[in-house]
Amino acid sequence: MDNMRGRNFPLRRRPRLLRRMRLFASAAYVAIACSAAPASATISDGEVRVGLLVDMSSIYANISGHGSATAARMAVEDAGGEVTGRPIRLVVADHGNDVVRAVETARRWLDEEGVDVIADVVASPAALAVQELNRTRGAVVFYNGVMTSQLTGSACAPTGIHWMYDGYAFTTAIGRELTQGGARSWYFVTVDNSFGQNVQADLTKVIAANGGHVIGAARHTLGQEQLFAQLRQAAQSGADAIALVNAGDDMVRAVRQSYDLLSVSKGQTVLAAVATTLNDVHLMKPQLAQGLKLAHAFYWNRDPEARAWSERFRARTGAMPNDMQAGVYSALTHYFKAVAASGSDKGTTVVAKMRELPIRDPIVRNARLREDGRMVHDTYLMEVKKPAEITIPWDYLRILRTIPAEQAFKPLAEGGCPLVKR
Repeated sequence: MDNMRGRNFPLRRRPRLLRRMRLFASAAYVAIACSAAPASATISDGEVRVGLLVDMSSIYANISGHGSATAARMAVEDAGGEVTGRPIRLVVADHGNDVVRAVETARRWLDEEGVDVIADVVASPAALAVQELNRTRGAVVFYNGVMTSQLTGSACAPTGIHWMYDGYAFTTAIGRELTQGGARSWYFVTVDNSFGQNVQADLTKVIAANGGHVIGAARHTLGQEQLFAQLRQAAQSGADAIALVNAGDDMVRAVRQSYDLLSVSKGQTVLAAVATTLNDVHLMKPQLAQGLKLAHAFYWNRDPEARAWSERFRARTGAMPNDMQAGVYSALTHYFKAVAASGSDKGTTVVAKMRELPIRDPIVRNARLREDGRMVHDTYLMEVKKPAEITIPWDYLRILRTIPAEQAFKPLAEGGCPLVKR
């Protein structure tokens, strides 16, 4: 045998051959080890860090706040508390509807604490400021309680995702459907900030495109207690519809105070609110809000799947979720799926995977993520029921019409996002 080996493999060549064999074996082992390495090896800092930036103490506390935090915790729990073997850590901060505080918190999270994804960021001014801060940092930021379409228009960013609320979609549901239904003349009562200005402009275009016209507008400051003067001015204009272009406590006060207007309380004038939540209706009481027209992206009693998830939420909070709170769950759930599928928490990588993966959860229907960062989904024109029609707790609304995603949202080509190829 030794002689046979000697003839086939001369002794002087054995060391070189053995070295080659060892190198080949070592390279093969490394290749196998790398291919078998868990995707979690590319998760920064060994964990997925989630920052929830909400309003816990100001005018949007009721529609965001602790409910959004509960929805975020449910998303973490339903993901098993980890992604690709790495733990998920959730931190929650209150920006109190203060833009400076929102930006300072986001900067600390991104620059010092390694937060990978920020969610909610309720209120348009805060959202636009955080979008600019994050533009060069590249974390994923979800905007759930924001109406302005600038986030996916002129102010779009590669990793900024507008997930739930949307001024254009809601104004389409309200402006188009009600104008075509006979409300030809409109009067606005608008909060004087970027949200109010942006949404009023969008709603005006929708009304005009559907054969209606705006005959006037009255503005009020954020947090203004008395709005009856503006509401009376709107009612005396003779408009078929009064549009409340405000949100949170401002909108709740406006609806309550508008009930003293006979044309509204008797149903002679349509009252519509572009930015409402289920919590708002609960606060203003159905007897004062009955007949109010509104648009939502989610309703807890829409179907069995939504109802089952909402009952879980209610067991923890004592209330049914509104659409922006439910949107926090939906956004983070899809984010965790994308991190798991891509094996990375790098913002651009995760967003690319989020566009590839189908969006399906108890919250949204007919949904997809566009190139401009807008998640499009079905939207609902709704109406507040009369008190006698409410037979189970929290079932305050009826769906009048479902507006399919592709009809509800501003067309991609018209959005003005510089990132979208013409």
